[in-house]
Amino acid sequence: MKATEVNFDSIPSSAVSRTDLKICLKCAFDVFTKQLKLTPRTAYSELKKHTPEEVDITGAATSRPHFFAEPGIDHCPYCNGAKRWFAEFHSIRIDANPSFEKDRKKLWAALKKKSDRFALWSPERTKMQIFSEWLERLNRSLKFEDDRWLLDAAVSHIKRAAPSNDWDHILANGVQRVQLSRQMEDNWRYENAWLYVSPGLYGDVILVQHLLSRSHTHGGRTFEGRLTFQELIRRLRRIGYFAANEINTDDPSEAFEQAVSKLVDSGPAAVYYAVDRKDYLAKLKSVYEKKRDQ
Repeated sequence: MKATEVNFDSIPSSAVSRTDLKICLKCAFDVFTKQLKLTPRTAYSELKKHTPEEVDITGAATSRPHFFAEPGIDHCPYCNGAKRWFAEFHSIRIDANPSFEKDRKKLWAALKKKSDRFALWSPERTKMQIFSEWLERLNRSLKFEDDRWLLDAAVSHIKRAAPSNDWDHILANGVQRVQLSRQMEDNWRYENAWLYVSPGLYGDVILVQHLLSRSHTHGGRTFEGRLTFQELIRRLRRIGYFAANEINTDDPSEAFEQAVSKLVDSGPAAVYYAVDRKDYLAKLKSVYEKKRDQ
């Protein structure tokens, strides 16, 4: 009987980030056979245990023999080995949320039954670290030379604030505008390609936009225009954002810190990684068998 394939469809896509990391098996085998003087069989046994570290997957400190694929790369950037030596790890990161924790636990139970294929871990993170990492991933994905980034950033945050597998269906006709609405029973409503949001959610959106753009040329860009720090605080106060979040201080810096803190606290509290080694193990076996038969 064909084995049931495990998938991540039960987890909202807004909570999932995927990374494909390549490894050069020529480099990997050379370390064990040439530098450590091990036999190909022993090298193969050791390499079967290998899983890249988080710093490799995130790009924080990716090192030989790992690298990220770029268009046109058909040789190893380290040893110049041909493309046939390449294998791939597929990393799935989940920023957990109580709304789908039961589904996450059920998925993890299934993945644990495939421990040879999937490597699982949960690094310790503060909520601030998780938020900062999400902001950095979003920052890398946006094209700030096109004003469309404002809308893309807004939708990304709204999906993150209310993770659901229904978003693709709900927003099937796209989003042309995110509009503040002061008469909302819920946080958002989608109608005729407009996404109406409450003052609290709209304030979160322009706060995220401000944080994203302040390090870029003409920083401080939001749906409300380019705002200085003082203008941002006045705008948030005027739309009722501080009242909605029970922020009562008159000090702008303290109000900003409380706003960011509440934004961070409303987000995920844990991170989970699953690294799919299926392609890696298959290519590793193929390379070993060729070496063995030589």
